[in-house]
Amino acid sequence: MWPRLAFCCWGLALVSGWATFQQLSPSRNFSFRLFPEAVPGAPGRLLAPFAPGEEDAAESKVERLGQAFRRRVRRLRELSERLELVFLVDESSSVGQANFLSELKFVRKLLSDFPVVPTATRVAIVTFSSKNNVVPRVDYISSRRAHQHKCALLSREIPAITYRGGGTYTKGAFQQAAQILRHSRENSTKVIFLITDGYSNGGDPRPVAASLRDFGVEIFTFGIWQGNIRELNDMASSPKEEHCYLLHSFEEFEALARRALHEDLPSGSFIQEDMSHCAYLCAAGKDCCDRMASCKCGTHTGQFECICEKGYYGKGLQYECTVSMSAFRVVLDCAAPRQEATPCGFPATSAAPCCSLHAL
Repeated sequence: MWPRLAFCCWGLALVSGWATFQQLSPSRNFSFRLFPEAVPGAPGRLLAPFAPGEEDAAESKVERLGQAFRRRVRRLRELSERLELVFLVDESSSVGQANFLSELKFVRKLLSDFPVVPTATRVAIVTFSSKNNVVPRVDYISSRRAHQHKCALLSREIPAITYRGGGTYTKGAFQQAAQILRHSRENSTKVIFLITDGYSNGGDPRPVAASLRDFGVEIFTFGIWQGNIRELNDMASSPKEEHCYLLHSFEEFEALARRALHEDLPSGSFIQEDMSHCAYLCAAGKDCCDRMASCKCGTHTGQFECICEKGYYGKGLQYECTVSMSAFRVVLDCAAPRQEATPCGFPATSAAPCCSLHAL
């Protein structure tokens, strides 16, 4: 009798424990909806998981989260021209190399919405796993040096980041972010993006995150598959439904990026660079830019380009910078009364070369 009763109690406890686990931790068979009915500013709340096979519901979830994140990204762009963006990227063993590359792809996609240049948006990327593997791979905020712009970030810095594996020391990642943000500019907007797929270990990261929020840092958290829901929710800024995002898989994570981060932006400004940076633009591998062009970095596009000098137009490559027809005549009146606008035989960028004495 007693063995049977003990077995029944053990079975009930096991069922109860499994039900609790299903409520608190997403598994491969469940996709959680995140705060779709929460009131802005109110604490977020978790809803029941989607049953397997409800693909339309999962698609709708990603769409909702994408719209919420798009609003926040647009607000960041409009809020300030001086941004300090810190990305905390999980490279633990549970992530794996393929998914680690998906995380970096998300970083690249998000940065496509911002001009990265020392006078505007500055970026830091910290990868974290075990306690001895919390490393700032990119730091344009606390470490100042030449060529800290979007072209260098996308073409050299991010591709050089390699995967290592290990634990999930989220607390150390936030501590590293705090060190970096000590060098933030006055009146700048400070933002942290945490991307993780697991439970943190090595100490509770929530007090560090709370201190950063008190310091005025806006925190976004992204949990993929088995992230600690409560922890991610607690670390994120408010409103929670626009700062904490839980995805069922890395495929959903990439879908979120595609939906939220695809706006067409202006070309932005250009930074002069050495001609060698444009060597990949032609088959010859050198001297790709026309003699009337220079190699420049587009702070919005993140691409090195051959740009024709003022008074010329074209693609900028060899023999593709043509004198602008509008440069042959100045349409404005000449300053002196005895002068008139006459055709110029070379590109004109001011009225003076095109004004000559006119006999009355």
